[in-house]
Amino acid sequence: MAERYLMEMAIKNARECESKDPDRIPLVGALIEHDGAILGKGCRGEDIHAEMNALSQVSDKTRLQDATIYTTLEPCTPGVRSKPEESCTSLIRDARVKKVVIGILDPNQGVCGKGLLELQRYGIEVELFPQDLAQKIRLLNDRFVRAQQTLGVRFLDPEPNAQLHTYRTSGKWIFTCKCITPPGPDVFVLFTNPSGQWWPQPTRLRQTADSNNYQFDCWFGSTGFHTIHIVRATELGSGLINYYRKVVDMGTKQLEKLKPIGLSEDRLSQLRLGYPGIELTRLPRGLDSQANIVVEVMAKAG
Repeated sequence: MAERYLMEMAIKNARECESKDPDRIPLVGALIEHDGAILGKGCRGEDIHAEMNALSQVSDKTRLQDATIYTTLEPCTPGVRSKPEESCTSLIRDARVKKVVIGILDPNQGVCGKGLLELQRYGIEVELFPQDLAQKIRLLNDRFVRAQQTLGVRFLDPEPNAQLHTYRTSGKWIFTCKCITPPGPDVFVLFTNPSGQWWPQPTRLRQTADSNNYQFDCWFGSTGFHTIHIVRATELGSGLINYYRKVVDMGTKQLEKLKPIGLSEDRLSQLRLGYPGIELTRLPRGLDSQANIVVEVMAKAG
């Protein structure tokens, strides 16, 4: 059976998928071939991946050691699965499949290229579909590919325009959001205050028990409406934020040295040490806002 024919069959399987959320769940087809026979085939479901479906249909598992899997999307890795042992790369490894032919790399940044490398690390042969067939797969999953280029952030708590009583929480408020794509080290949080200053935050997004949910802390020093941004940074943007953090660290240490002198709080604040705001009319080059939410920080009554 010609390889191109098998690749086209895998794409046909992908077209038979139904996705209730095309931004999050791609259309994926897979089949397993051994010595001219199709041992199993499958497509992506809500929770079951195409490779898992295809592998479950193979009655004689010993044949997999000389079999080839044709899949339209790069097999997922343990890091993006709530049950790592059920990742497609783990299942393929455990089945001791000889070869995997991949349509396109997964645009999900938590997987992209990692699945291919993981398979090769296990000693599994890996090849890619030709460009014309790969393009068909990209068009089939156009919404998924575009969505994965961003974080796909949706704020869960608090709601937009919520009133935050931060005076009860020592100025800190915890935000919860859902991300389609796992945020990497190039993702930061900052906000603008009513004076138009930008304030990069000291903490990053942290994953919760739900693998798609993340939390982060914001520290507020003024009342009124604030716009919180989740940004993705280029090398330049990351450098700017890391430089700001160094300035904050130096300023905080200087404040600690000045406190024993007995300067008033007003005088210390005039020195603009600690956490200075950045006077900017818009986000600087190198920072791309992925999502934002406006909240109101309330003053203590009385």
